[in-house]
Amino acid sequence: MTMKTDLTASTRSTNAAHLTWRHWLYFVLLAAILLADGMDVTIVSHTFPSLIKEWGVEIGGGIALVVTVGYLAMGLGAIVGGRLADRYGRKKVVVVAALIMSIGTALGATAADFGQFTAWRVFASIGIGAVMPLAITLLADLVPAHRRGAMVAAGYAAVGLGTTVGAALAAALIPTQGWRGLMIAGGVVPLAIILVLAIVVPESPSFYAARGNVERARGLLAKLDPTASLEAFARPDAGERATRREALAAILAPERRWTTLLLWVFGFFSLGTQLLIAQYLPTLLQQPVPGLDTVQSSTIVGWYGFASVLGAIVLGVILGRVSRFWVIGVNLVLAAVMLIVVALVPNPGFETLLPLLAVFAFIVPTAVGPTRNVLAVSAYPTEIRGTGVGATELSARLGSATGGALGGTLIGAGLGLSGVMLVLLVPIAVLLASLVGIGAAARRGTR
Repeated sequence: MTMKTDLTASTRSTNAAHLTWRHWLYFVLLAAILLADGMDVTIVSHTFPSLIKEWGVEIGGGIALVVTVGYLAMGLGAIVGGRLADRYGRKKVVVVAALIMSIGTALGATAADFGQFTAWRVFASIGIGAVMPLAITLLADLVPAHRRGAMVAAGYAAVGLGTTVGAALAAALIPTQGWRGLMIAGGVVPLAIILVLAIVVPESPSFYAARGNVERARGLLAKLDPTASLEAFARPDAGERATRREALAAILAPERRWTTLLLWVFGFFSLGTQLLIAQYLPTLLQQPVPGLDTVQSSTIVGWYGFASVLGAIVLGVILGRVSRFWVIGVNLVLAAVMLIVVALVPNPGFETLLPLLAVFAFIVPTAVGPTRNVLAVSAYPTEIRGTGVGATELSARLGSATGGALGGTLIGAGLGLSGVMLVLLVPIAVLLASLVGIGAAARRGTR
C-alpha cells in the first residue's frame, strides 16, 4: 500500500473523531508543563521589589534590562525550538526545553549580583520560550482537528494558573525564605512534571505521518483512538508536504504569506501587552499610588492568574461553537473597555483593586494570551506547524521584549497604573486591525 493510500484512507471523518481518556491524560500533562512555564515566566516579577532593595537596581535600568533580554532569549528559544521540533519531534524538544527552564530558574537563586541573576535568567528564558509554543503544538497534533481551538485555549489557561501558583509561592516564601527561596521552588517544582511527561506523553502521530513513517504513526494513533485515522489528526495534503529546509519558506509562500505576516504582528502586540502587565503588575501595585505591600500585591496577582484561567476556559468553550474571529474580536473590544475602567478609577486601594483586577483578568489576558496560538495552529499543516507556531512565538517574544523595555521606561518616567493602562489601548487597536486582516485572508482561502 502506498503512502498516499495510507494517508487518505479513513474510517472516520475529522469531525467525527472523539476524545478518549488518553487524550485527556496527555492534555493534563501538557497543561501541567504549561502551568510550570507560566509560573516561571512571571515568578521573576515577584523578585523585583526585593532586588531593588537588596542591590539598588533601578526600574528603568536594571529591571527593564532583565525583562527585555529575558524576552529576547524566549524569542530565540521559540524559533530554534520550533525548527528542532519539526526535525526531531515535538516531545523531545519540549522535554529538553523544560529542563533548561527548570535548571536555569533554580540556579538564579545562586546569583551573587545582578549580573549573574540576569545571566541565569537568560539561560532559563531560552527554555521558557520553547516550552509554550511546542507544548501547544504537540497538544494540537494529539487532539482531533475540530477540537483543536478549544483544547488549545483550555491548555493555555494553565499558563494563567501558573501565574496564580507563582503568586501564591511568592506570598508564602518571600516573607520567610526571601526571593532566593522563591527561585529554588520555581525551578524544582517542574521537575516531577517533566519526568512524567517524558515517560507518558507520545510523539505526534501526524509528525511521523508527515515524515513518511506511516506504520509508526498508525501504532501511536491506535493507542489514542482505535476508531480514528490519520486524517483525523491534521493529515497533510500531498501539495502541502515540505522538507525541513523548506519549512520556513513554506510559511512565507504566497498562499500563506499574508496570514503569516499578520500573525507575526498579532503575536508581537499580544504577548507584549500580556507580559508587560504580568511582569510589572506587582511593581505597579507597590508604587506610592496605590501603595500596596508584598502580601497585598501577591494576593491580587494570584487572583489575577486564577481569573485569567477561568477566562481562557470560557474562551475554549465558546470557540467550540462560534467563529474564532468573532470570539477574539469581541474579547479585544471588551479588553479595551476594561483598560479604560481601571485607568479611570480614582484613588484605588486594595479593597477596590482586588475585585476590579479580577474582572480585568477574566477578560484582558484571554484576549491577548491564547488567541495568537488559537489562530496560529489553525493556519498551518502538520509538517510546518512547529515552524509556523514557533515563528509566531518569536514575534511574540520580540513584542514582549519591547513591552518589557517600554514598561520599565514608562514606570521610570513616573507613569503609574492608570497611565500604563491608557497606553495599552494602542496595542489593542493594532490587534483588532490585524485580526480583521487574518479573517479576511481566511475567507479568501489564502490562509
